[in-house]
Amino acid sequence: MSRQGRRQPAPRRSAPARAGGPRRAGQSRRAAPRRERPAPPPPVTPYDDAPYDDAPYEDAPYGEAPLDGAPPAEDAYADIPPQRPGPRGKRPKKGGKGRRPGRPAGRPTEPERRARAVRRGGPGPKPYFAAAAVLGVLVLLGLGAVVLLDGGDPPKTAGATNANIGKPAGTGVSPTSYSSSPSSAAYAGIASRSADADPLTVGEEFPSSAAKLSVLDGKVTVKLRAKRLDGDCAAAVWGTTVGEELGRGGCTQAARAIYSDTENGYALAVAVFNLAGSADADRFVAKLETTIGAGFVRPLEAPAPLDGFGRGFGMARGLAMGHFAVVSWAQRLDGKGDEKDETLLSLLIEGGKAPAVLGRAARASH
Repeated sequence: MSRQGRRQPAPRRSAPARAGGPRRAGQSRRAAPRRERPAPPPPVTPYDDAPYDDAPYEDAPYGEAPLDGAPPAEDAYADIPPQRPGPRGKRPKKGGKGRRPGRPAGRPTEPERRARAVRRGGPGPKPYFAAAAVLGVLVLLGLGAVVLLDGGDPPKTAGATNANIGKPAGTGVSPTSYSSSPSSAAYAGIASRSADADPLTVGEEFPSSAAKLSVLDGKVTVKLRAKRLDGDCAAAVWGTTVGEELGRGGCTQAARAIYSDTENGYALAVAVFNLAGSADADRFVAKLETTIGAGFVRPLEAPAPLDGFGRGFGMARGLAMGHFAVVSWAQRLDGKGDEKDETLLSLLIEGGKAPAVLGRAARASH
């Protein structure tokens, strides 16, 4: 065979052209051109759903299509107001942690407010003066068949006030505590002396039925030791200011009595003043609150052991009852005791039941 007819071998590749061969120093490899990705095929809709642009998606309300044979489920969010749908593809923002839907943040619900109030504790019962409350109730009960009438004080007649009274004593004793109450509608029939012109008498104010006063179911019984009716009201008080107030109020009579229970060691003094009208009686009993130590009612003088009445602890109470002012004063004979003494409080109540005043109020109501 001749050389020309022999197949010539393929030329050998050089080392740099061989795949995976070592690079020569100083040569940079040129990056191959990036191929473009083909466009993805259009999405396939196997169930033939309408695209969003043609028919917007709407949620079906809960409970409209329950399962066959199953009762409709209760709507747990029925009390939540509906929300407007936001832009497509965006979910509404969730509330903060611990916030309940349907109410502003930071504002407690009504059950929460009640629970907090219970935890904090409500105010306790209001304090009150037991003696004053019981006195007011029992005075009204003592009227018996008296009919309560409404209305103000009738007009006063000319010359009914500014009575001429003497000069009261300059010194005397005063109780440790004192309180007062104005007149009420129960005494509307005797609100003016012009409508109740008859003067007081000793027999009317100090009847035989009032010779003994019992309290605490008879455990303590005070007996009448002395009584007196003065036409000059200055004799029954001490202190210039008190005397002036009686003169301004047209005081014409002052009836006083003093009781004691020597066995149990208690005493009671009572004074009744006949004034022109209920406004004058109101003003007089209120004035005594400001004059303690500088003027007060004078207890009626009596022999021992009542000669020391007014020294030590004592409680007094002033009641305006129509145009009359009634002042009762209770204390122990030894001068001891305090405002919690039940016997003293009971004696104040009994002392405020002036027989003449209650009788006149009852007759005026018919």
